[in-house]
Amino acid sequence: MPMNIVVLGAGLAGLAGAHELLVRGHRVTVLEEATRVGGLATSWRMGPYWLDLGPHRIHTQNAELEAHIYEILGGDLVRRERSSRIFLRGRYFDYPLQFSNVIANLGPGLLARALGDYAVARLRERLRPTPDAHFEAWVKKRFGRTLYELFFEAYTTKAWGMPCTEISADWAAQRISQANLWDTILKTLRPPQAGEVRSLVSEFIYPAHGGIGQLARCYAEKIEAAGGEIRLATPMTSIERKGARVRRVHFAAPDGQGSLEPDAMLNTAPLGALARALGPQVPADVQSAARGLEHVAILFVYLEVERPTVSADHWIYLPEKHIRVHRISEFKNFSDTTAPGASTALCCEITCRVGDATWNLSALEAGQIAMTDLERCGLLQAGEARLLDVARAPRAYPVYDLDYRPRLASLRTYIAGIPNLVTTGRQGLFRYNNMDHSIAMGRQAAKRLDQAGSATELEPESQPLPA
Repeated sequence: MPMNIVVLGAGLAGLAGAHELLVRGHRVTVLEEATRVGGLATSWRMGPYWLDLGPHRIHTQNAELEAHIYEILGGDLVRRERSSRIFLRGRYFDYPLQFSNVIANLGPGLLARALGDYAVARLRERLRPTPDAHFEAWVKKRFGRTLYELFFEAYTTKAWGMPCTEISADWAAQRISQANLWDTILKTLRPPQAGEVRSLVSEFIYPAHGGIGQLARCYAEKIEAAGGEIRLATPMTSIERKGARVRRVHFAAPDGQGSLEPDAMLNTAPLGALARALGPQVPADVQSAARGLEHVAILFVYLEVERPTVSADHWIYLPEKHIRVHRISEFKNFSDTTAPGASTALCCEITCRVGDATWNLSALEAGQIAMTDLERCGLLQAGEARLLDVARAPRAYPVYDLDYRPRLASLRTYIAGIPNLVTTGRQGLFRYNNMDHSIAMGRQAAKRLDQAGSATELEPESQPLPA
């Protein structure tokens, strides 16, 4: 029987879920607090440029999912070979690592030390196993001190704004493939063989026009064409229940307050916001657990440069401590339609927390920091760039600190007791995942709602996440 379903959030998980529900004959309303669809995968026009919130690429080993994305975009996409580098010790390294590049920049002595540290670490672990107490311990016991300090410690500390000893080992286990990374490192110790592929994910797809946000906009067009409704600038304010079930969803629209009475609700909004909306019925310990789930914020600074491209890279990692920007990306290398032929736009990311000094920087201050950092890296000359725009993402990454697991378990257990509510996606599961996973989770949640008429919380697929 067709249901009235409210979807909270118009990111990729919410849009994919809404689209799937409409395909299956349900009535759908999407509530989104932002003025654009896409969530973290949104794009906007700034003069002649299309800007994204940092680098986004679509890559999946699921043929059906790729075909679905192709269909949503109407085939309007491009395929690219990934190109990325790391600026380390004043030099640029290809990433994934290349034999000649590493030897030329670091020398064989450091690689020999890395091999020795690795062997010692593995032997020590066999003789006296130690727990994975945190990110640092997880990496050191699998790769040794030298590789940890060279390739993990500086960038992770900088990107997350916290010491590696305060980051859960879950983050390492989820994002670092031990066999694959060590295979990559071993390949740096010898020249490449004929036909050898260096990168595990060398190719990706990207919308040919409109930035990465074109994917969300195409979803939105299909949702509205199928009779669904997307209400932008309309945050959910509270959720009213009758017994255990969701009965009414209240929201604040530009034209005033309103409410909907859904048969079921698909949530992709942040878990903390969901817990607050569920109100005083939520036990104090669960509310406290929700407040304890933190996020890394990102300050995005966009620079215009009057030359065709600054580099051939899609993105460059900047782990050096004296540089505040931790990653830059150039959208023109994703699709040449994102910028005019004679100029380009760079995106510079700076880690922060909502309300701290970095978050509160003025646009001019942030622009000056980004320009100075890129000059230090040799990418720009003094006075060559112009500030284009600044954007802020308050919940860019979930923080896997040492206490996140019991907090998350408490919140998930409580939400699972609401029979007509399913929560999914990056924000709805407090899980760092990629765009293809978000789309897949949204569609899977929709299928479960369709089949059952109600659903418990959807767990993410148990598959390794690509690097």
